[in-house]
Amino acid sequence: MKYALLFISVLLAFPASADPLCEWPHWESFKAAYIENGRVIDRSDPRHITTSEGQSYAMFFALVANDRSSFDQVLGWTQRELAGGDLAAYLPAWLWGRLDSEDSSRGGKKYGVLDNNSASDSDLWIAYSLIEAGRLWHHYYYASLGYLLLEQIRRYEVVDIPSLGLSLLPAPMGFASDGEFRVNPSYAPLQILDRFATLYPQKNWDKVSASAYKLLLQSMPKGYSPDWVKIPAGSSAANWVLDVGSYDAIRNYLWVGMLADSHPQKPTLILAMKPMADAVEKNDGPPEEINTSTGVYSGTGPAGFSAALLPFLTQYDKKETLIQQRERAAGLLANATENERYYSSVLALFGVGWDQNYFQFSKDGALHTAWQTGCQS
Repeated sequence: MKYALLFISVLLAFPASADPLCEWPHWESFKAAYIENGRVIDRSDPRHITTSEGQSYAMFFALVANDRSSFDQVLGWTQRELAGGDLAAYLPAWLWGRLDSEDSSRGGKKYGVLDNNSASDSDLWIAYSLIEAGRLWHHYYYASLGYLLLEQIRRYEVVDIPSLGLSLLPAPMGFASDGEFRVNPSYAPLQILDRFATLYPQKNWDKVSASAYKLLLQSMPKGYSPDWVKIPAGSSAANWVLDVGSYDAIRNYLWVGMLADSHPQKPTLILAMKPMADAVEKNDGPPEEINTSTGVYSGTGPAGFSAALLPFLTQYDKKETLIQQRERAAGLLANATENERYYSSVLALFGVGWDQNYFQFSKDGALHTAWQTGCQS
């Protein structure tokens, strides 16, 4: 409760137009609540799990906060426990936590890797954070490690899907079989892929970005993005099987909202996604679940959904809705259950952090932080 109250005081005290601050109070409260010795812990699961997603986001937020000590701790834990000690050689396992019992084959450990398949979205965010940390902190090791991790992503997690082109699979295993693919639009933020395309043009990341844009646009026939898309063998977009839009898909509006205004694909995406902005206005909050094929929605998502949509809502002439969602994000986080708080807090760090100018992305995906422009920790 005390961390949520701290966040609320910060959110209400500083509107989006406020000058950036050197310290980021919500990051500090997130660290106190969820990070121990470089490990991000999600206690909503009885196994007290750590995901590569949580680790990747923490690295990004630490960079935004100019918090190199936390960045190094999270990186060190991630390499040691998820990547066999070397992110340059191994993609990180996506899930770590309490084992069912002490396992003699694991040296009697009570905690360890629960699933060694990787998660490509987390891998992208880790590589991006390392490469940008190398640039912003003038540190060759970070940049080199990020590049080597990116080479693994390109080798093991990018495939040629006939109806899309070079595309990011959610993981190396389990999402492609007999010409059928299952993909997640929220796993491939355009600003990250564009950054890689700019830095490493010979690696065809521009083609991966183009396919991610195509997937995002063609998978929302009613203006709502799905959590998952199944692409049957040899099918066109008309035959794709669309999942509901909910806890994964909320990130698609977040990523698009945070694109630079000069990004060439942003206007098209903002226009296509307008039904979501209209739904938030009519529903007095983001829908929790949407039938993406019919556009019928139900429920109201948690406070984190409202926080995630702040960058998105700034793109429309809906000032009252934007103010309402800022207030809702603040109020509901005070009463969030333990099961909600981890994901809500992550979404809030992204959405509110951007809304309060702690960070922005350039047209080519480069990260710009408040501390770069004279605000030093």
